[in-house]
Amino acid sequence: MKTFAFGLRLSIFSTSVAAGVLLAGLALAAGPDRQSVYLTVAGPLEVIRQGADHVVTLRGLTIHKTVGEPLTAQSYMSVGEPDDGFDAVLLRRGLGNVDCPVVYDLITVGADGKSALVQSFNNCSRLVDARAVGDKLMFVLENKTGKTEVLEYNDEDRKHSVPVKLKKSALPKPETPN
Repeated sequence: MKTFAFGLRLSIFSTSVAAGVLLAGLALAAGPDRQSVYLTVAGPLEVIRQGADHVVTLRGLTIHKTVGEPLTAQSYMSVGEPDDGFDAVLLRRGLGNVDCPVVYDLITVGADGKSALVQSFNNCSRLVDARAVGDKLMFVLENKTGKTEVLEYNDEDRKHSVPVKLKKSALPKPETPN
């Protein structure tokens, strides 16, 4: 009887190991979870989930990574002409909460192949508008008291490989027809 019990345990152990190897193989075969793919002027830009982490790649090279925080593409914009303009992807980072609804990151890429990353620019406000104005991007944020702030992205810093920061600005006044 001991031989039968030992054989049964060995059989159950072998089956468990085989099932574990099969599941691990299936997980590896599935590979990374591509959540968004954008065909930009600089090539394919992808947002990829790797377990609890997220990476953003441009032409297969990592240009941004979060550790343990979700990263979701919220909007994609093309600004200017294809040969000298840029494409931008606005990303939501983290899950947010009542005190700080969401944090935004911005990635811009140009036909020259250069990219720029602006991280954490919302100061716990909510984004109420994002738009291209000429060759710039404008982001309108509203804090808890209802006060708005406009931040401007100018692509010149990316073109010159300078660290990119958003600057406080104001929306241009609408033109009146003659």
